[in-house]
Amino acid sequence: MYKKLISFFLILISILFLFKTNYDKKYEVSFKISREAIIEKVFLSDMKGNQIKLEKIDKNWFINDTYKVRDDAIKTLLSTISSIEIQQPVSNNAYNNVIKNLATIGVKIDIYSNKLLKSYTIGHSTMNHLGTYMIMKDAENPFIMHIPGFNGFLSPRYGIEGSTLNITSWRDNTVLDVPSEEIIEINFNNIQESNKSFILKPKEYKLYDINKSVFKSNAIKTLNYINCFKSLKCESYKDVIIDKNDALYNIDIKTEKKIFNLKIFSFNKKNANNSAPNVERYYAQINDGEVLLIQKYVFNKLFISIDDLK
Repeated sequence: MYKKLISFFLILISILFLFKTNYDKKYEVSFKISREAIIEKVFLSDMKGNQIKLEKIDKNWFINDTYKVRDDAIKTLLSTISSIEIQQPVSNNAYNNVIKNLATIGVKIDIYSNKLLKSYTIGHSTMNHLGTYMIMKDAENPFIMHIPGFNGFLSPRYGIEGSTLNITSWRDNTVLDVPSEEIIEINFNNIQESNKSFILKPKEYKLYDINKSVFKSNAIKTLNYINCFKSLKCESYKDVIIDKNDALYNIDIKTEKKIFNLKIFSFNKKNANNSAPNVERYYAQINDGEVLLIQKYVFNKLFISIDDLK
């Protein structure tokens, strides 16, 4: 009887151990969230103290409750979260180095619906750059992760630059998006050639020069111009101080609800070899906010003369 009891407990312990082992293994390899539509919030944090919260509010995604997220950036992130798979386990020889790197330069991600769904750390790429090291929270075993059919490492798809998070890489780069039907007045000031400045009242087809003389604007030219203020995007956000003496244009776009102010400054930087850049640019500010880098190709259509509207 005593031997049978011991045998029973040994069998029970073995079953519990096997169950726990299988449970832990399933937990450690469970990275993918197949239904990306249920994801409502994502937290990212790097080892330098940078933190980013991405949250869906009324079908739009925002960064840190302030800025709108770029559509392509959030689509790439959600697609990655729902597509990643294990490429292979980390070898015993590489285990210690991988764990050390994950602990020192890894970026943690927490993914939520109305509760925490997944939490794992994203590390550096493999030597061939076709896999990325990751480990689930509280797990012992890291894995090399990939997206089947995608040739590349995954950290940039999480918005990670090297091992660092940069909030500007997530931000929507829309500068102006004013529907033409909402515009009631445009005040264009050409700072260096004031005789080209004007005030346009499109609903009345009235055009004023710098001396307040009034003209009738051309209907087709007016319509074409007020349609230029939609979907204007910057190249990047810049942490620089602008010399006010470099001001070129000042534009006020008035709607019934808001006035948008766009200031344009010269940008004269050359390439490292002192050659002219392939893409010509300006510095800009919207509503006296951050400095933006914009391309002439995109914005030059705004900087016309009063004669272009007659």
